[in-house]
Amino acid sequence: MKSLLSRLSLAMALVLIGAGLLLAFALQDFPRRLVEDYVVSRLQHDADLIYVRVLDALDPEAAAQGAAGTVYDLPLSGHYFLIRMGDGPWLRSRSLWDEELAVPLPDARGESTFHLDGPARQKLLGYAKRYPSTEGGIVIVVTEDVARVADAITHFSQRMAAGLFIALLLLLVLQRRLLLRGLAPLQDAVAACRQIERGEPASLGTQAPREVQPMLDAVDRLARHHAQRLGRIRHAVGNLSHALKTPLAVLQHRADELAQAGSSDAARAVQGQIDIMRNTIERELRRARLAGAGPTREGFEARTQLQTLARALRQLHAERTLEIVLDVPERRFPLDREDMLELFGNLLDNACKWAAARIVLHIDDVADAPDALVCTIEDDGPGVPPDFLGRLGTAGLRSDEQRPGHGIGLVIVGDIVAQYGGSIDYAPSAALGGLRVCLRLPL
Repeated sequence: MKSLLSRLSLAMALVLIGAGLLLAFALQDFPRRLVEDYVVSRLQHDADLIYVRVLDALDPEAAAQGAAGTVYDLPLSGHYFLIRMGDGPWLRSRSLWDEELAVPLPDARGESTFHLDGPARQKLLGYAKRYPSTEGGIVIVVTEDVARVADAITHFSQRMAAGLFIALLLLLVLQRRLLLRGLAPLQDAVAACRQIERGEPASLGTQAPREVQPMLDAVDRLARHHAQRLGRIRHAVGNLSHALKTPLAVLQHRADELAQAGSSDAARAVQGQIDIMRNTIERELRRARLAGAGPTREGFEARTQLQTLARALRQLHAERTLEIVLDVPERRFPLDREDMLELFGNLLDNACKWAAARIVLHIDDVADAPDALVCTIEDDGPGVPPDFLGRLGTAGLRSDEQRPGHGIGLVIVGDIVAQYGGSIDYAPSAALGGLRVCLRLPL
Protein backbone atom coordinates (compact mmCIF):
# COMPACT_ATOMS: atom_id res chain seq x y z
CA MET A 1 0.00 0.00 0.00
CA LYS A 2 1.31 3.43 -0.90
CA SER A 3 2.06 5.88 1.85
CA LEU A 4 -0.27 8.77 2.59
CA LEU A 5 2.50 11.19 1.63
CA SER A 6 2.94 9.52 -1.78
CA ARG A 7 -0.78 9.45 -2.47
CA LEU A 8 -1.25 13.11 -1.55
CA SER A 9 1.83 14.12 -3.51
CA LEU A 10 0.62 12.24 -6.59
CA ALA A 11 -2.89 13.70 -6.39
CA MET A 12 -1.65 17.27 -5.96
CA ALA A 13 0.94 16.80 -8.69
CA LEU A 14 -1.76 15.63 -11.11
CA VAL A 15 -3.91 18.65 -10.23
CA LEU A 16 -0.99 21.02 -10.79
CA ILE A 17 -0.03 19.36 -14.06
CA GLY A 18 -3.64 19.49 -15.29
CA ALA A 19 -3.91 23.17 -14.38
CA GLY A 20 -0.57 23.81 -16.07
CA LEU A 21 -1.68 22.11 -19.30
CA LEU A 22 -4.89 24.13 -19.39
CA LEU A 23 -2.94 27.32 -18.80
CA ALA A 24 -0.42 26.37 -21.49
CA PHE A 25 -3.24 25.78 -23.99
CA ALA A 26 -4.81 29.11 -23.09
CA LEU A 27 -1.49 30.92 -23.48
CA GLN A 28 -0.98 29.22 -26.84
CA ASP A 29 -4.35 30.30 -28.26
CA PHE A 30 -5.34 33.53 -26.51
CA PRO A 31 -2.48 35.85 -27.69
CA ARG A 32 -2.95 34.69 -31.29
CA ARG A 33 -6.66 35.34 -31.22
CA LEU A 34 -6.13 38.72 -29.59
CA VAL A 35 -3.64 39.86 -32.25
CA GLU A 36 -5.68 38.47 -35.13
CA ASP A 37 -8.85 40.19 -33.90
CA TYR A 38 -6.94 43.46 -33.78
CA VAL A 39 -5.58 42.99 -37.32
CA VAL A 40 -9.03 42.00 -38.64
CA SER A 41 -10.51 45.17 -37.12
CA ARG A 42 -7.99 47.25 -39.06
CA LEU A 43 -8.70 45.32 -42.25
CA GLN A 44 -12.41 45.95 -41.77
CA HIS A 45 -11.68 49.64 -41.45
CA ASP A 46 -9.61 49.61 -44.67
CA ALA A 47 -12.30 47.64 -46.53
CA ASP A 48 -15.02 50.09 -45.45
CA LEU A 49 -12.85 53.04 -46.51
CA ILE A 50 -12.17 51.51 -49.92
CA TYR A 51 -15.88 50.76 -50.40
CA VAL A 52 -16.85 54.34 -49.66
CA ARG A 53 -14.30 55.64 -52.19
CA VAL A 54 -15.11 53.27 -55.05
CA LEU A 55 -18.90 53.15 -54.67
CA ASP A 56 -19.68 56.19 -56.89
CA ALA A 57 -16.21 56.82 -58.36
CA LEU A 58 -15.82 57.23 -62.13
CA ASP A 59 -12.48 55.42 -61.92
CA PRO A 60 -12.83 52.84 -59.11
CA GLU A 61 -9.26 51.58 -59.40
CA ALA A 62 -7.71 55.04 -59.06
CA ALA A 63 -10.07 55.92 -56.23
CA ALA A 64 -9.17 52.71 -54.40
CA GLN A 65 -5.43 53.27 -54.78
CA GLY A 66 -5.74 56.73 -53.32
CA ALA A 67 -8.02 55.72 -50.47
CA ALA A 68 -6.07 52.72 -49.11
CA GLY A 69 -2.84 54.57 -48.35
CA THR A 70 0.77 54.28 -49.45
CA VAL A 71 1.29 50.92 -47.75
CA TYR A 72 -0.83 49.37 -50.52
CA ASP A 73 1.48 50.93 -53.12
CA LEU A 74 4.77 49.43 -51.87
CA PRO A 75 5.72 46.28 -53.81
CA LEU A 76 5.12 43.08 -51.84
CA SER A 77 4.51 45.04 -48.68
CA GLY A 78 2.17 42.39 -47.33
CA HIS A 79 -0.80 44.78 -47.51
CA TYR A 80 -2.95 43.88 -50.52
CA PHE A 81 -6.52 44.50 -51.67
CA LEU A 82 -8.67 43.01 -54.40
CA ILE A 83 -11.92 44.58 -55.64
CA ARG A 84 -14.55 43.08 -57.89
CA MET A 85 -17.58 45.11 -58.90
CA GLY A 86 -20.46 42.93 -60.05
CA ASP A 87 -19.16 40.29 -62.45
CA GLY A 88 -16.23 42.44 -63.59
CA PRO A 89 -12.54 41.65 -63.29
CA TRP A 90 -10.57 41.90 -60.06
CA LEU A 91 -8.95 45.25 -59.37
CA ARG A 92 -5.66 44.76 -57.51
CA SER A 93 -3.49 46.97 -55.36
CA ARG A 94 -0.12 48.11 -56.76
CA SER A 95 1.65 46.26 -53.93
CA LEU A 96 0.74 42.92 -55.53
CA TRP A 97 2.59 43.66 -58.74
CA ASP A 98 2.14 40.61 -60.95
CA GLU A 99 1.40 38.15 -58.12
CA GLU A 100 -1.88 36.27 -57.94
CA LEU A 101 -3.86 35.56 -54.78
CA ALA A 102 -6.38 32.73 -54.64
CA VAL A 103 -8.72 34.41 -52.19
CA PRO A 104 -11.98 32.82 -51.04
CA LEU A 105 -15.22 34.67 -51.58
CA PRO A 106 -17.34 35.86 -48.64
CA ASP A 107 -19.63 33.26 -47.07
CA ALA A 108 -23.40 33.44 -46.83
CA ARG A 109 -23.17 36.13 -44.15
CA GLY A 110 -21.47 38.39 -46.63
CA GLU A 111 -18.03 38.42 -44.96
CA SER A 112 -15.28 36.00 -43.98
CA THR A 113 -11.82 35.85 -42.42
CA PHE A 114 -9.13 33.52 -43.73
CA HIS A 115 -5.42 32.66 -43.82
CA LEU A 116 -3.41 32.04 -46.97
CA ASP A 117 0.17 31.97 -48.20
CA GLY A 118 1.23 35.12 -49.99
CA PRO A 119 4.19 36.01 -52.16
CA ALA A 120 7.72 35.98 -50.74
CA ARG A 121 6.68 33.34 -48.17
CA GLN A 122 4.34 35.74 -46.47
CA LYS A 123 1.63 34.58 -44.07
CA LEU A 124 -1.46 36.60 -44.93
CA LEU A 125 -4.49 37.24 -42.79
CA GLY A 126 -7.37 38.27 -45.03
CA TYR A 127 -10.81 39.80 -44.69
CA ALA A 128 -13.44 39.62 -47.43
CA LYS A 129 -16.81 41.36 -47.49
CA ARG A 130 -19.61 41.76 -49.97
CA TYR A 131 -21.03 45.31 -50.09
CA PRO A 132 -24.29 46.38 -51.79
CA SER A 133 -24.19 48.45 -54.99
CA THR A 134 -26.28 49.22 -58.04
CA GLU A 135 -23.99 47.05 -60.17
CA GLY A 136 -24.78 43.80 -58.37
CA GLY A 137 -22.59 44.21 -55.31
CA ILE A 138 -18.95 44.93 -54.59
CA VAL A 139 -16.58 42.32 -53.15
CA ILE A 140 -13.57 43.77 -51.35
CA VAL A 141 -10.71 41.58 -50.06
CA VAL A 142 -8.03 43.10 -47.84
CA THR A 143 -4.98 41.23 -46.51
CA GLU A 144 -2.04 41.88 -44.20
CA ASP A 145 1.18 39.95 -43.61
CA VAL A 146 1.23 38.60 -40.04
CA ALA A 147 4.36 36.42 -40.28
CA ARG A 148 6.42 38.56 -37.90
CA VAL A 149 3.53 38.81 -35.50
CA ALA A 150 3.12 35.01 -35.62
CA ASP A 151 6.84 34.55 -34.93
CA ALA A 152 6.64 36.94 -31.99
CA ILE A 153 3.63 35.04 -30.62
CA THR A 154 5.51 31.73 -31.02
CA HIS A 155 8.54 33.07 -29.13
CA PHE A 156 6.25 34.46 -26.45
CA SER A 157 4.48 31.11 -26.12
CA GLN A 158 7.80 29.27 -25.85
CA ARG A 159 9.03 31.58 -23.12
CA MET A 160 5.75 31.31 -21.28
CA ALA A 161 5.84 27.51 -21.58
CA ALA A 162 9.37 27.44 -20.13
CA GLY A 163 8.34 29.77 -17.32
CA LEU A 164 5.24 27.70 -16.66
CA PHE A 165 7.33 24.52 -16.51
CA ILE A 166 9.71 26.07 -13.99
CA ALA A 167 6.79 27.39 -11.96
CA LEU A 168 5.20 23.93 -11.92
CA LEU A 169 8.45 22.38 -10.68
CA LEU A 170 8.72 24.98 -7.94
CA LEU A 171 5.09 24.40 -6.96
CA LEU A 172 5.64 20.63 -6.86
CA VAL A 173 8.67 21.08 -4.62
CA LEU A 174 6.77 23.54 -2.42
CA GLN A 175 3.74 21.29 -2.05
CA ARG A 176 6.04 18.37 -1.21
CA ARG A 177 7.67 20.42 1.54
CA LEU A 178 4.28 21.52 2.82
CA LEU A 179 3.08 17.93 2.92
CA LEU A 180 6.22 16.82 4.75
CA ARG A 181 5.74 19.62 7.24
CA GLY A 182 2.05 18.84 7.66
CA LEU A 183 2.68 15.10 8.18
CA ALA A 184 5.68 15.63 10.47
CA PRO A 185 3.51 15.10 13.59
CA LEU A 186 2.75 11.60 12.31
CA GLN A 187 6.49 10.91 12.13
CA ASP A 188 6.77 12.18 15.70
CA ALA A 189 4.09 9.71 16.72
CA VAL A 190 5.98 6.87 15.00
CA ALA A 191 9.21 7.93 16.75
CA ALA A 192 7.38 8.02 20.10
CA CYS A 193 6.06 4.48 19.57
CA ARG A 194 9.56 3.28 18.77
CA GLN A 195 10.86 4.96 21.93
CA ILE A 196 8.20 3.15 23.95
CA GLU A 197 9.24 -0.10 22.28
CA ARG A 198 12.89 0.51 23.25
CA GLY A 199 11.91 1.47 26.79
CA GLU A 200 12.85 5.12 26.37
CA PRO A 201 10.73 8.04 27.60
CA ALA A 202 8.30 9.33 25.02
CA SER A 203 6.33 12.55 25.15
CA LEU A 204 4.55 14.33 22.33
CA GLY A 205 4.25 18.06 22.79
CA THR A 206 4.02 18.86 19.09
CA GLN A 207 1.22 21.16 18.02
CA ALA A 208 -0.36 19.36 15.08
CA PRO A 209 -3.27 20.10 12.74
CA ARG A 210 -6.75 19.60 14.16
CA GLU A 211 -7.23 16.31 12.29
CA VAL A 212 -3.96 14.79 13.63
CA GLN A 213 -3.84 16.19 17.17
CA PRO A 214 -6.30 13.62 18.67
CA MET A 215 -4.10 10.75 17.51
CA LEU A 216 -0.98 12.38 19.01
CA ASP A 217 -2.82 12.95 22.28
CA ALA A 218 -3.84 9.29 22.32
CA VAL A 219 -0.23 8.16 21.75
CA ASP A 220 0.94 10.49 24.51
CA ARG A 221 -1.63 9.06 26.92
CA LEU A 222 -0.63 5.54 25.88
CA ALA A 223 3.03 6.28 26.67
CA ARG A 224 2.17 7.59 30.15
CA HIS A 225 -0.18 4.69 30.79
CA HIS A 226 2.50 2.23 29.68
CA ALA A 227 5.04 3.68 32.12
CA GLN A 228 2.53 3.72 34.97
CA ARG A 229 1.45 0.15 34.29
CA LEU A 230 5.01 -1.14 34.28
CA GLY A 231 5.65 0.61 37.57
CA ARG A 232 2.53 -0.94 39.13
CA ILE A 233 3.48 -4.42 37.92
CA ARG A 234 6.94 -4.19 39.39
CA HIS A 235 5.60 -2.79 42.64
CA ALA A 236 2.98 -5.55 42.90
CA VAL A 237 5.53 -8.32 42.28
CA GLY A 238 7.87 -6.80 44.85
CA ASN A 239 5.10 -6.66 47.44
CA LEU A 240 4.20 -10.29 46.73
CA SER A 241 7.79 -11.44 47.17
CA HIS A 242 8.11 -9.62 50.48
CA ALA A 243 4.81 -11.06 51.65
CA LEU A 244 6.06 -14.59 50.95
CA LYS A 245 9.36 -14.18 52.79
CA THR A 246 7.86 -14.75 56.26
CA PRO A 247 5.93 -17.96 55.33
CA LEU A 248 9.04 -19.28 53.63
CA ALA A 249 11.13 -18.55 56.71
CA VAL A 250 8.60 -20.44 58.84
CA LEU A 251 8.66 -23.40 56.45
CA GLN A 252 12.45 -23.37 56.41
CA HIS A 253 12.51 -23.43 60.21
CA ARG A 254 10.04 -26.36 60.17
CA ALA A 255 12.25 -28.24 57.71
CA ASP A 256 15.26 -27.71 59.95
CA GLU A 257 13.29 -29.03 62.95
CA LEU A 258 12.26 -32.13 61.00
CA ALA A 259 15.86 -32.76 60.00
CA GLN A 260 17.03 -32.45 63.64
CA ALA A 261 14.23 -34.75 64.79
CA GLY A 262 15.43 -37.48 62.46
CA SER A 263 12.64 -37.23 59.91
CA SER A 264 15.05 -36.92 57.00
CA ASP A 265 12.56 -37.96 54.28
CA ALA A 266 9.96 -35.41 55.39
CA ALA A 267 12.68 -32.74 55.79
CA ARG A 268 13.96 -33.36 52.25
CA ALA A 269 10.42 -33.21 50.83
CA VAL A 270 9.68 -29.91 52.57
CA GLN A 271 13.10 -28.51 51.66
CA GLY A 272 12.54 -29.42 48.01
CA GLN A 273 9.26 -27.53 47.91
CA ILE A 274 10.87 -24.55 49.63
CA ASP A 275 13.65 -24.49 47.02
CA ILE A 276 11.08 -24.62 44.22
CA MET A 277 9.17 -21.72 45.75
CA ARG A 278 12.33 -19.64 46.20
CA ASN A 279 13.48 -20.30 42.64
CA THR A 280 10.03 -19.39 41.31
CA ILE A 281 9.95 -16.14 43.30
CA GLU A 282 13.49 -15.25 42.17
CA ARG A 283 12.64 -15.95 38.54
CA GLU A 284 9.45 -13.88 38.63
CA LEU A 285 11.24 -11.02 40.35
CA ARG A 286 13.87 -11.02 37.65
CA ARG A 287 11.19 -11.05 34.95
CA ALA A 288 9.55 -8.07 36.61
CA ARG A 289 12.89 -6.29 36.47
CA LEU A 290 12.91 -6.80 32.71
CA ALA A 291 9.96 -4.43 32.48
CA GLY A 292 11.81 -1.91 34.65
CA ALA A 293 10.27 0.91 36.59
CA GLY A 294 9.50 2.76 33.39
CA PRO A 295 11.37 4.34 30.49
CA THR A 296 15.05 5.13 30.83
CA ARG A 297 17.38 7.36 28.87
CA GLU A 298 20.58 5.63 29.97
CA GLY A 299 20.99 3.09 27.20
CA PHE A 300 23.74 0.47 27.15
CA GLU A 301 27.30 1.75 26.68
CA ALA A 302 28.70 -1.56 25.55
CA ARG A 303 32.46 -1.18 26.00
CA THR A 304 32.46 0.81 29.27
CA GLN A 305 29.85 -1.26 31.07
CA LEU A 306 31.13 -4.64 29.90
CA GLN A 307 34.64 -3.73 31.05
CA THR A 308 33.25 -2.95 34.50
CA LEU A 309 31.32 -6.23 34.49
CA ALA A 310 34.43 -8.19 33.45
CA ARG A 311 36.46 -6.70 36.32
CA ALA A 312 33.74 -7.68 38.80
CA LEU A 313 33.67 -11.26 37.48
CA ARG A 314 37.46 -11.56 37.72
CA GLN A 315 37.24 -10.58 41.38
CA LEU A 316 34.34 -13.00 41.94
CA HIS A 317 36.41 -15.85 40.47
CA ALA A 318 39.71 -14.65 41.90
CA GLU A 319 40.69 -18.19 42.95
CA ARG A 320 41.23 -18.96 39.24
CA THR A 321 43.26 -17.17 36.59
CA LEU A 322 40.75 -16.19 33.92
CA GLU A 323 41.35 -14.07 30.83
CA ILE A 324 38.20 -12.29 29.67
CA VAL A 325 38.82 -10.80 26.22
CA LEU A 326 36.35 -8.09 25.15
CA ASP A 327 36.12 -7.31 21.44
CA VAL A 328 33.47 -4.61 21.83
CA PRO A 329 32.96 -1.40 19.80
CA GLU A 330 32.57 2.02 21.41
CA ARG A 331 28.85 2.07 20.77
CA ARG A 332 25.72 3.00 22.68
CA PHE A 333 22.80 0.63 22.16
CA PRO A 334 19.21 1.85 22.76
CA LEU A 335 18.60 -0.99 25.22
CA ASP A 336 17.90 -0.94 28.94
CA ARG A 337 21.20 -0.91 30.83
CA GLU A 338 19.98 -3.07 33.72
CA ASP A 339 18.58 -5.69 31.36
CA MET A 340 21.85 -5.89 29.42
CA LEU A 341 23.97 -6.13 32.58
CA GLU A 342 21.67 -8.93 33.78
CA LEU A 343 21.93 -10.74 30.45
CA PHE A 344 25.69 -10.43 29.94
CA GLY A 345 26.32 -10.97 33.64
CA ASN A 346 24.60 -14.36 33.54
CA LEU A 347 26.26 -15.40 30.28
CA LEU A 348 29.76 -14.38 31.39
CA ASP A 349 29.28 -15.83 34.86
CA ASN A 350 28.24 -19.13 33.30
CA ALA A 351 31.31 -19.02 31.04
CA CYS A 352 33.57 -18.24 34.02
CA LYS A 353 32.26 -21.26 35.93
CA TRP A 354 33.17 -23.63 33.08
CA ALA A 355 36.14 -21.99 31.34
CA ALA A 356 39.64 -23.31 31.89
CA ALA A 357 41.44 -20.00 31.34
CA ARG A 358 40.01 -17.96 28.45
CA ILE A 359 36.69 -16.32 27.55
CA VAL A 360 36.12 -14.21 24.42
CA LEU A 361 33.17 -11.83 23.99
CA HIS A 362 32.66 -10.24 20.57
CA ILE A 363 30.00 -7.67 19.56
CA ASP A 364 29.61 -6.70 15.89
CA ASP A 365 30.24 -3.10 14.92
CA VAL A 366 27.52 -0.83 13.54
CA ALA A 367 28.76 -1.39 9.98
CA ASP A 368 28.08 -5.13 10.27
CA ALA A 369 24.86 -4.98 12.32
CA PRO A 370 23.21 -1.54 12.21
CA ASP A 371 19.78 -2.81 13.34
CA ALA A 372 20.70 -5.27 16.10
CA LEU A 373 23.10 -6.15 18.88
CA VAL A 374 24.91 -9.25 17.60
CA CYS A 375 27.21 -10.97 20.10
CA THR A 376 29.15 -14.21 20.51
CA ILE A 377 30.62 -15.55 23.79
CA GLU A 378 33.06 -18.47 23.71
CA ASP A 379 35.02 -20.27 26.40
CA ASP A 380 37.70 -22.95 26.48
CA GLY A 381 35.88 -25.17 28.95
CA PRO A 382 34.75 -28.79 28.47
CA GLY A 383 31.68 -27.70 26.51
CA VAL A 384 28.18 -29.10 26.78
CA PRO A 385 27.11 -32.62 25.76
CA PRO A 386 25.05 -32.64 22.57
CA ASP A 387 22.05 -33.99 24.48
CA PHE A 388 22.00 -30.87 26.65
CA LEU A 389 22.55 -28.20 23.94
CA GLY A 390 18.92 -28.09 22.85
CA ARG A 391 17.69 -27.88 26.43
CA LEU A 392 20.01 -25.16 27.78
CA GLY A 393 18.02 -22.41 29.41
CA THR A 394 15.29 -24.77 30.61
CA ALA A 395 14.21 -24.14 34.19
CA GLY A 396 15.80 -26.60 36.65
CA LEU A 397 18.26 -28.04 34.10
CA ARG A 398 21.83 -28.38 35.42
CA SER A 399 24.45 -30.42 33.64
CA ASP A 400 26.68 -30.67 36.73
CA GLU A 401 25.27 -30.62 40.26
CA GLN A 402 28.76 -30.00 41.66
CA ARG A 403 28.93 -26.54 40.16
CA PRO A 404 27.61 -23.64 42.28
CA GLY A 405 24.29 -22.03 41.47
CA HIS A 406 20.67 -22.99 40.99
CA GLY A 407 20.69 -23.40 37.17
CA ILE A 408 18.46 -20.35 36.76
CA GLY A 409 20.97 -17.99 35.09
CA LEU A 410 20.39 -19.17 31.51
CA VAL A 411 16.63 -19.17 32.17
CA ILE A 412 16.87 -15.45 32.96
CA VAL A 413 18.92 -14.98 29.79
CA GLY A 414 16.18 -16.69 27.77
CA ASP A 415 13.53 -14.48 29.38
CA ILE A 416 15.44 -11.31 28.51
CA VAL A 417 16.04 -12.42 24.93
CA ALA A 418 12.35 -13.29 24.52
CA GLN A 419 11.35 -9.93 26.03
CA TYR A 420 13.32 -8.12 23.31
CA GLY A 421 12.17 -10.41 20.51
CA GLY A 422 15.70 -11.69 19.91
CA SER A 423 17.30 -15.08 19.45
CA ILE A 424 19.99 -17.11 21.23
CA ASP A 425 21.78 -20.22 20.07
CA TYR A 426 24.12 -22.58 21.92
CA ALA A 427 26.72 -24.56 20.00
CA PRO A 428 30.23 -26.01 20.42
CA SER A 429 33.03 -23.47 19.98
CA ALA A 430 35.26 -24.32 17.04
CA ALA A 431 37.90 -21.78 18.11
CA LEU A 432 38.23 -22.50 21.86
CA GLY A 433 36.64 -25.92 22.22
CA GLY A 434 34.05 -25.01 24.85
CA LEU A 435 30.57 -23.52 24.54
CA ARG A 436 29.71 -20.88 21.95
CA VAL A 437 26.71 -18.61 22.61
CA CYS A 438 25.34 -16.59 19.67
CA LEU A 439 23.02 -13.75 20.66
CA ARG A 440 20.99 -11.32 18.54
CA LEU A 441 18.77 -8.54 19.92
CA PRO A 442 16.91 -6.29 17.45
CA LEU A 443 17.12 -2.57 18.19
